[in-house]
Amino acid sequence: MSDNAWIGIDLGTSGCRAIAIDDQGLVIAQQRSDFAHSQQVQTQQSPQQHWQLVKDCLGLLLSRLDAFKIIAIAVDATSGSVMLADSAGEAASALLMYHDTSASVEASLIKSVAPTDSAAHGLGSGLAKALYLRHHTQQDKPLRLLHQADWINLKLGVSRHITDYNTALKTGFDAQLMCWPDWINALIPSSMLPEVVAPGTVIGRLDNMLCDEFNLSESPMIVAGTTDSIAGVIATGAYQPGDAVTVLGSTLVLKIISERPIFVPALGVYSHRFDKHWLVGGASNCGAAVLRQFFDDETLKSLSEQINLADQPAAYYPLPAKGERFPVNDPNKQPCFSPRPDSDALFLHGLLKSLARVEAEGYQCIQKQGAPAISNMRTIGGGAGNPVWQALRQQYLHCPFLPVEQTEPAYGSAQLARKATQEND
Repeated sequence: MSDNAWIGIDLGTSGCRAIAIDDQGLVIAQQRSDFAHSQQVQTQQSPQQHWQLVKDCLGLLLSRLDAFKIIAIAVDATSGSVMLADSAGEAASALLMYHDTSASVEASLIKSVAPTDSAAHGLGSGLAKALYLRHHTQQDKPLRLLHQADWINLKLGVSRHITDYNTALKTGFDAQLMCWPDWINALIPSSMLPEVVAPGTVIGRLDNMLCDEFNLSESPMIVAGTTDSIAGVIATGAYQPGDAVTVLGSTLVLKIISERPIFVPALGVYSHRFDKHWLVGGASNCGAAVLRQFFDDETLKSLSEQINLADQPAAYYPLPAKGERFPVNDPNKQPCFSPRPDSDALFLHGLLKSLARVEAEGYQCIQKQGAPAISNMRTIGGGAGNPVWQALRQQYLHCPFLPVEQTEPAYGSAQLARKATQEND
């Protein structure tokens, strides 16, 4: 074993997580720094504060890695969080976060020119937010569009105006033709758009002043990262067609690796390049959030232990509120929680079984569009710890369920950095 190390940085909603791994992919050290709660809910945030948090987190991690040579660093973040910077790399706007909904006018502009299969549609798209910022920022000098991870890479020492093709997808980048499409020129000057490369591409080195500050004798490579969700998939070890990953979080997020891209805009199904393959994804509004409308965590655990899998509970459609997007697109679809039995355990059984059914219907929907059958399943998110939910899912999905050792996006980014630079050796 060598004394080399690779670092992944994940800049998420709540804060920054940095993980260092060795040449076998084993975790050497990890560090977490959180935003103040008041900042987490803000839809427009300070780019400088984001950089300072990452810098502090990275510094604390590096202080525990004196015995290791840092080979490379990769950053993942949310693709829907964007900002503007000037040509000198100074922030020219706030960082408009992924959950900001200000860009309704801009989303309508995109709808008027973008093809229906573009991932740039909707209030959550990076392109809509970029247009909003452009319309609300003084332009007395040339400006550049940066995604959240691009800003951090720039501050780390990357001199090029550059991003990766996963991060750029919802900003309008055509991942099939590997170019910015012609239609985007009607909305934004091409000079504002970044160069796009594959995740894992070496795009620079850590700034010399930062190396001095961190007491590093050699400058690590900076490697293009990816989105936080894709970094999470990389962390699980999924890598070939048929490998599926479900996130059992507040919502159900379904992903499967496919040999071909699939886009069903009406259902919110789109595809990211994933090395030599494609990662096809869709998300239901159903999920664990609905369970907490009825039970707290302690009650959920207690009731789950009382469930008899041989029982036949009622079928529900467990939405937390009106409206579904996948596997059916129906903004008026109503939640259904009746008939509710006297037994809370039987009611929970019905909710969990219905969530398992919705998940299975989601994968069937994607498969009807050309995705492969599920070869195996990896599960992440809070719901992965409920054994009854897992048993019910296995009844519907009929595939092997594989254990997952790592789920942190920061670990996936560290693996991306390691594999990219080891292959370049």
